Amino acid sequence: MTALIHSASNYYFAAVSSLDKAAYLACFSEDAIVHDPYGSRPWQGHDGLSKFFGGMERTWASLTMTPGETYVSGNRLAATWTAHGISKSDKFAQFAGINVFTVNEDGSTTIDVLANDS
Repeated sequence: MTALIHSASNYYFAAVSSLDKAAYLACFSEDAIVHDPYGSRPWQGHDGLSKFFGGMERTWASLTMTPGETYVSGNRLAATWTAHGISKSDKFAQFAGINVFTVNEDGSTTIDVLANDS
């Protein structure tokens, strides 16, 4: 399970950094749930995640998420990360956070994103 969850988190960060919607959706099971940011309305399934990613595509001209430290416990992985990007309105932004990836026995995936604007 540890190798699987590390692989899933690596693919996720690569997909977001390349703004590749197909690669992003491939990171998730059909019934995935993403809380981005944590505490907000969850994005559910590929339809919901596609809408969420569409917002990212409309916002960012470029975006780079760089994973930092990772911590694994059972079927969960917490990864710190930093991000920076240029918006479509040519504004620079940087922020950081922690993602908590959960891969369940049935293959379903949940990601909780805790971000902090800098």
